[in-house]
Amino acid sequence: MSAYGPPAVQDLREGDPAALGPYRIAGRLGQGGMGAVYLAEGPQGPVAVKVINPHLAADPEFAGRFRREVAAASRVRRFCTAPVLDHQLDVAPFWVVTEYVAGPDLGRVLRDSGPLTGSNLEALAVGVATALTAIHGAGVVHCDLKPGNVLLSPLGPRVIDFGIARALDLGGGKTVTGRLLGTPEYMAPEVINSNHLTPAADVFAWGCVVYAAATGVSPFAARTVPEALMRVVNTHPDLDVVEPGLRPLVAAALDKDPAKRPSAQDLLTRLVGHTRVDAEQLAGTIRLDLASLSAPQQAPRTAVATAPAKPAGRRGVWLAAGAGALAVLAAAGTLAVTTLSPGAPPSVDGVLYEDGFDNAESGWNTDQGGSYSDPAGSLVLTAGANAGAWSRPPINARFQPRLLIESTMRLEGDPGVRAGIYCNFSGDDGKGASYDLEIRRDGKARIRKTVDKDGWNLTADVPVPEFKQGKQRLQAECAREGGDRIRLVLWVDGQKAVEVTDLQALPESRQPSIGIQVSNQTPNEGKATVDEFKVSWY
Repeated sequence: MSAYGPPAVQDLREGDPAALGPYRIAGRLGQGGMGAVYLAEGPQGPVAVKVINPHLAADPEFAGRFRREVAAASRVRRFCTAPVLDHQLDVAPFWVVTEYVAGPDLGRVLRDSGPLTGSNLEALAVGVATALTAIHGAGVVHCDLKPGNVLLSPLGPRVIDFGIARALDLGGGKTVTGRLLGTPEYMAPEVINSNHLTPAADVFAWGCVVYAAATGVSPFAARTVPEALMRVVNTHPDLDVVEPGLRPLVAAALDKDPAKRPSAQDLLTRLVGHTRVDAEQLAGTIRLDLASLSAPQQAPRTAVATAPAKPAGRRGVWLAAGAGALAVLAAAGTLAVTTLSPGAPPSVDGVLYEDGFDNAESGWNTDQGGSYSDPAGSLVLTAGANAGAWSRPPINARFQPRLLIESTMRLEGDPGVRAGIYCNFSGDDGKGASYDLEIRRDGKARIRKTVDKDGWNLTADVPVPEFKQGKQRLQAECAREGGDRIRLVLWVDGQKAVEVTDLQALPESRQPSIGIQVSNQTPNEGKATVDEFKVSWY
């Protein structure tokens, strides 16, 4: 029997609908920035129902864009896609019904079992190219083709969410997160440079997906959005790791010049070796052997080392210190003020995102050392010797200026292993900074700053009073103060541990990315097991 059956279905929560139109809701399949996805029973059998978040549906501009994108997606033919079957977009709540695919997404398979090989890899390449011919034939550009949007079934891959991601577009290619439209590691260079979105961008993403399927990781995987975008635009991945039969097509798809890339139909022609290909007929012949993937193996990872702290004589000098005093650190042309006043975490006004990791399909980025536990119930970050690991949630919403990020985690490894929450204000231009608010396994907290891979400590390592080994509840405040400074506070099990305000000016329009990270400067493996994650505003 295959290790990969239908995706895990979660119990319904308070406030979840019991029925939507003729569809009886059976359970939750996942939660994302746009809304919740449910398994439902319809007149013709099981379906997936995506319910749009109320605050998005109440936005007239979003509602108009979303209706147009769903109408376009409804024209896409069925082969190798999960087609749109029904929708309600005139009255709240907004929902869209698609075919239910009883199989895992490619991202999960790569995390659990490693790269695809042989006929499975070829079927994946052909199936996704077939889906793109259907999508492009309907005049739709997918916009966000990635492993998480490719579901695997014994009857071949099924591409989902085509075109709908573009409903989050604010114009000029910017999404509500303030980032370029799409997932950075799978975006085409022309989308990054000039917001030029054509079917050729999906072909570039096809090359990235096939590379990821063959190796276990995106060719442009990076810890930060700016680094990923820089790699997409400027670097050429090593294609020797791709099977020889697919290597020329992947190379052509990843050409930086969109005019030189093949079309989706060209991909199919070259993949199957026929000048005339009936995509719909071809789709009926594609098969995947999921049973062959039942033995988990470690997929290759690209370790991200944490930059060492700079000596004070080179990068900065503590000008004042002591209980209740201000400590001013001048470093790399910035100014940070550390205050040690008491205080509890702020009262929040609302919850933006919450995940208990009871569903391995929740969509966290795990290319850089992360994996879901088995059975599901936590997210595990593993960092090798003198390396780092990180993961970010699938949040697709505009952040408020003041965020409270909360997480419960347990550290394993040497006393020097650190883990915590990061808040990254680096922009698409590479400017800005990323902040790590972290706890060491031996009970010392600190806040660290990184600018373009150059990192230093904004606070000393501060012992947390009455620290106990085991699970720690971390609460991190990441707040823009007056538009020109960043306030950062870390509480450990309810006690304020470290606090700093960075006076480096940042553009007000810049949106942070947030997530969980492990930094390990020890000779042995370090690990953080994360049980929950929540983002609120106040």
